[in-house]
Amino acid sequence: MKFLRKMRSKKLYVYLYYFLTPLVLIILSNLSIQPRIEWINEYILIGGANFLSFKWIKDHVKFFKIHEQYFWTYAATILLAVAFFPLGNLLVGHYGIPVFLGVILVAALMGTESGIASAITLSTVAAVMSNNSFDLFAMYIVSSITAIYMVKNFNKRTDMTKVAFYGSIVSVIMFFAMHMDLQFISQSGTNILIIALNPFISMILVLGVMPYVEYISRIYSNIGLLELGGLSHPLLKELSIEAPGTYFHSVELANMCEMAASRINANYILARIGSYFHDIGKMKRPEFFTENQKGFNPHDSMTPIMNYLVIISHVKYGVKMAKEKRLPLLVEDMIREHHGTRMVSFFYQKALAENLNVSPDDFRYPGPRPRTKEAGIVMLADSCEAAFKSMKEINPSKIQNIVEEIVNRVYNERQLDDSGLSLKDLDEIAQEFSKILSLRMKTRLSYPKREEIEKVIKIAN
Repeated sequence: MKFLRKMRSKKLYVYLYYFLTPLVLIILSNLSIQPRIEWINEYILIGGANFLSFKWIKDHVKFFKIHEQYFWTYAATILLAVAFFPLGNLLVGHYGIPVFLGVILVAALMGTESGIASAITLSTVAAVMSNNSFDLFAMYIVSSITAIYMVKNFNKRTDMTKVAFYGSIVSVIMFFAMHMDLQFISQSGTNILIIALNPFISMILVLGVMPYVEYISRIYSNIGLLELGGLSHPLLKELSIEAPGTYFHSVELANMCEMAASRINANYILARIGSYFHDIGKMKRPEFFTENQKGFNPHDSMTPIMNYLVIISHVKYGVKMAKEKRLPLLVEDMIREHHGTRMVSFFYQKALAENLNVSPDDFRYPGPRPRTKEAGIVMLADSCEAAFKSMKEINPSKIQNIVEEIVNRVYNERQLDDSGLSLKDLDEIAQEFSKILSLRMKTRLSYPKREEIEKVIKIAN
């Protein structure tokens, strides 16, 4: 019953979005709450465009199925952009409506598909504000969709500049294409200038607004992820002090995940940043994890059940830290998902050796399983890197065998079913991991023995 109530509530707010958003957009664009007969026509146009575009991304963009926050952020961004429309229209006319403000912001935060959907809704609102001008609708929708499609990935601030540049060029071309009268064009110098500058002004507004949207929504653009993922981040600095072994493991993992994600055209920035933070929960009890131990293992004096509970607790603590520090939702997912529902087999075998009445399900991580390609890559890299460090005899052939064995085992355990990774992806990931780990076994040439050096410093015991 609780599940059914939850499903009904989800459907309810989506339906409310479909029915109420066009009305709110009409009120914002008209700066009036006094209804007019023309609103019926406007409601049908805006409502139809909004329904079709949002229905498409809700069904095709995976993030909207994973996190409700994507729905609310998308809706809020559309409303925020339209709130600027009357100002642009009042100051410089119809050609100054900042459609690009919403389109660039949505595309940077949620991807190209979501940006295209927002362009449909926002261009329709702009056209309605301009007395149902088809010319204006065509100019805005063609220029905005062309611009974000040509850039696709927003990895640097200069990518936003490229979107503004392409949008400006295409907008001017569209204006000339729709007004072939040379006399009219010669008298439209001011309008042409406004059309050319509109995308750049919108881009400046996006750069100012985006950090606040990212912090509030916890949905980060790649630009925000890069700024967040510097090794000077307070959580990473604390990890390097409290659990240095885990810190270096995370840095090595980040290199593996970035290269693998890049090879299969996944989001390599998200894979890298997620790797940095995936084990931050180990700061709570660092001495219970092998990479931080210095001879003494506190697990030796504990029961298998207690061993298991301590080990899996790093996921819970990591998620808690991610919420407190407002890390991106997708990074929190990697903390929660990088072990999926796999079994802590070492302590399960220890329990069997002690003749305890246990089942494999008693020793599983709480999950869920990875729901994105990037989270799946982190899971595979985590297991492969740990296995590499435990190898006593290392050569490229053995590394390749252990990587393939781990990837096949994780796949056969059905841990990657929700990740979107194909068998071709897994093959390429395994090849990349094998190559990177093989490079780590390289050793330096030994230096020739040098003459005795006078000691001027001494390291204290």
